[in-house]
Amino acid sequence: MRRLQAVIRSALTMTAVVLGYACVVADTARAQVPTVNIRETCEAAAKVSVSLSSPGTGGDLDICMKGETDAQQQLTKNWSTFQASDRAGCIQTGVYLPSYIEWLTCFEMNKVVREMRQKGQFSEDVLARDKRGYYTLPTLKRVSD
Repeated sequence: MRRLQAVIRSALTMTAVVLGYACVVADTARAQVPTVNIRETCEAAAKVSVSLSSPGTGGDLDICMKGETDAQQQLTKNWSTFQASDRAGCIQTGVYLPSYIEWLTCFEMNKVVREMRQKGQFSEDVLARDKRGYYTLPTLKRVSD
């Protein structure tokens, strides 16, 4: 059951990241990390976690709050190192349940992709673009038994 919870949490996080990219670009005029009500995000996440499993230990809210606080501190510490285009694409304060962890993950993913492209490790063969310009994963071929 814990494995299922972890998979669902990962799926929710990835969905939120994808939605963050698809949403309208946030206001980047601010010179600091935006402040959001992370308790609301964590309470909603804890409710989902409890509804997916047997009654929890009550630690989900505390774990979420700690993770979000740590991510906020990391964002604040490294804010000046993030590119303006990443800030515009990653920081989505107006979306459902904004998350510092989500934003930090977005910055880190963008940085890795940029580094891979600079080293020539990013291949259009692996991630092709569809007609709208979005990257798509390769189609998996079914292996016959």
